[in-house]
Amino acid sequence: MADEIFTTLVNECLLIATNEIQANQNGKFHFHNLEHTLNVFKAITVISENTPEVSDREMELLQIAALFHDIYACRSIKEHEKDSAEFARNILESKKVSEDDIVFVERIILSTKLNYKPTDIFEKIIKDADISHLGNKNYINTPFINLFKEIKTCYKAKHPKEWINDCLDFFDHHPYFTPYAKENFVVGKEKNKEKLKALAEMEINTEEELIEKTTKKKKKKNKSNTDKPDKGIETMFRVNLRNHVNLSRIADDKANTLISVNAIIISIVLSTLFPKLDNNAFLMWPALILVAFSIITIIISIVSTIPRTTHGLMTKDDIINKRGNLTFFGNFHRMNLADFEWGIEELMKDRDYLYKSMSRDLYFLGIVLKKKYTFLRWGYIIFVAGLLISCLFFVLGIMSYYKEFAG
Repeated sequence: MADEIFTTLVNECLLIATNEIQANQNGKFHFHNLEHTLNVFKAITVISENTPEVSDREMELLQIAALFHDIYACRSIKEHEKDSAEFARNILESKKVSEDDIVFVERIILSTKLNYKPTDIFEKIIKDADISHLGNKNYINTPFINLFKEIKTCYKAKHPKEWINDCLDFFDHHPYFTPYAKENFVVGKEKNKEKLKALAEMEINTEEELIEKTTKKKKKKNKSNTDKPDKGIETMFRVNLRNHVNLSRIADDKANTLISVNAIIISIVLSTLFPKLDNNAFLMWPALILVAFSIITIIISIVSTIPRTTHGLMTKDDIINKRGNLTFFGNFHRMNLADFEWGIEELMKDRDYLYKSMSRDLYFLGIVLKKKYTFLRWGYIIFVAGLLISCLFFVLGIMSYYKEFAG
């Protein structure tokens, strides 16, 4: 599967996972929900980016596994990994993904079983991503309470003290495996463990008392939480922007390949065929056609890679009226520093303007990609056409030469 096609697969799987999880949500699953899936997706991306032995393609497969790893946790928490892996296989087969990649994703999903010991770096990454919440600063306030509610609602009611002790036992027996997780998650995990120990020493007998003890310090901050960007939206923008940048890089690489190949062809024709035209006149037209089409292909490839910017100057009036996009350098490269800093502050204050700017950035990146790939398409067509036409004239020239020679 071509790289540029494969990079879009992550976006498609993100949409499928979002729709599937939301369709199966019925208010019971406080922990195994879309937020948990997106958190694992984010963690697996960060860990993979900081693990040198993981390639871009392998990271994308890990991301897909993260999106599907708990897709059927809503049916039964026990053995849900098997159903989730089967779901992933059906989706990936419908997308014409290779069997090797599908088997890889299935293996990674199955490795998220609770007591499974990872055997390679990829299984270690998803295991660490799946329990990355243990090191989050909001663990006590959100994952800890949400999982307690989910277990009580769906499976078996637990006394708060029993739940706290279960969590402490989990902390003791589930380590992090990757170097990145050990460096970045362990400190937070130890702090959360100390908080659990403090809870274990308190007199807590009801769910209400447990929630009160774990959330009272955060009540003042809850009012501002509604102003924070939704994690799903952040993930959507991050994934789409990264994929657009990757596609742009792929287009530039293809253009460079066309330029290099055609430059080599021109140099060979000029150094090898042209000196022989005096004695082999039939080579004239094939050589000229090949050189002409190669030159056209080089020109089109160069045009596809030419950088495009705008006037580079946004006024305060533009920012106040929410025009333009301060997140793209082409719109601000001629602004003075003071105006730019003021504009960024205004952008960060206004959530709607921020999202609109990111949407515009995504849109105009898509417009540029469309132009790049249109020029590339024509470049390849002209290159192939030039080869075919020059070969045709070469064959006709040889036939004409031998007819004249025989005559």
